[in-house]
Amino acid sequence: MTTGPGRFRRVRPALVAAAVLVPLVLMYAVCVPAAWRRTGLRGAEPVAATFHDGACLLGRCTVTYSVAGERVTAALPVGTRAWGRVEGDPVSVRAAPGEPERVALADDTGRGTVAALLAVPVGASLLALLAAAVPVLRDRRPEGAAQEA
Repeated sequence: MTTGPGRFRRVRPALVAAAVLVPLVLMYAVCVPAAWRRTGLRGAEPVAATFHDGACLLGRCTVTYSVAGERVTAALPVGTRAWGRVEGDPVSVRAAPGEPERVALADDTGRGTVAALLAVPVGASLLALLAAAVPVLRDRRPEGAAQEA
């Protein structure tokens, strides 16, 4: 069964849009909450903790620290910068008052880290807009050619 000439050309823009929009939505869904979490912990007091190794960029590393005499193990947020740290290293974390499971490394709560987390999806969005504008700008006729016709 044939779908006729030009069928793929009508479907292609939708496939390209989906291929671009899905990763953009995922980037926003990961980076914005991670930045929001770090911003919310900015005013919390630093606490000494023990670092536990894992894939920190994916949010899979943890820290253990004491709160009111109890040991708490909490996951660090996505995008944590833990380069050079190994299992058992002492680190400083900021924990939300009343929510000991909500923590972030004290070094990761600054404005620069939050700006870098937000720059990733914004930069990807600008790149996608630029890529979408190239074919439109390329197909535009010069004004002189339109007047002569």
